[in-house]
Amino acid sequence: MKNETFSGSVSQAYGETLATPVKFSGAFDAFESIDEIRSKSEFPSDDEIVQVVNAKRKAAARAKATTAALADAGFEKPAADAAVTLWNNMYSTLKLAKMSEEKARTVATATLGYDLAEAKEKDAERKRAESAAVATTA
Repeated sequence: MKNETFSGSVSQAYGETLATPVKFSGAFDAFESIDEIRSKSEFPSDDEIVQVVNAKRKAAARAKATTAALADAGFEKPAADAAVTLWNNMYSTLKLAKMSEEKARTVATATLGYDLAEAKEKDAERKRAESAAVATTA
């Protein structure tokens, strides 16, 4: 076995944003081979393996069904380079840096050259253009 350490911080807990992130660290003994797991009697039973595999498959199927249901309802995941995504990411980052909502909005708008309403319109225009391009090639 090999001792491994970990650390991190928590900035949100129990539905609340913490005023100051809480740091944590710890250590655990990590197995280095399958034989080590078996010798320590920690190898999962057949039933546990079935549960793990089924949970993984269910999570994948649930994600796929959720994405399809949202798309059918007219909600699609925005592209990483979508104007709304960029604006929201910048605004969120500024808020995390302890900037007031008003100032974060102002800085995000000044930096990107558009506000949130304009970002939505830019994305709508982009979507219309992409739809038109698909329609002309079909």
